[in-house]
Amino acid sequence: MNCATITAAQCRSSQWRTIIAQDCPSACGFCNEGGCVDGVLDCANDLSICNAVTMQSFVNTYCQRTCARCSSTTAASSNPGTLPCTSYIPNSSPSCAAWAANGFCTNNFYTLAQRRQYCATTCRIC
Repeated sequence: MNCATITAAQCRSSQWRTIIAQDCPSACGFCNEGGCVDGVLDCANDLSICNAVTMQSFVNTYCQRTCARCSSTTAASSNPGTLPCTSYIPNSSPSCAAWAANGFCTNNFYTLAQRRQYCATTCRIC
């Protein structure tokens, strides 16, 4: 997935929200969600669905955050061996999306310190 091409409509889409929260959280402002978001936007409008027997399949798929159905091991980092993030350092450069698309976050030419300094949110570095 190319995080730089994610649209606002995809950020609101029940088909894309959970995928984006895992793979490109900064694209939709999900960095502090730990990789867990509701698939639909209005889960919190009726909290009774969290305990309704007939709604469990829906809740487990689309209302994970609101109904506390997130995996306790959900990691918001794609870097193997790192601990799950609860928040990210804000980007200090407005060019991070373009840089990430060109490999800044994954190219070993740049040090971890450089990636953290300039594009921690985009590169998903705690």
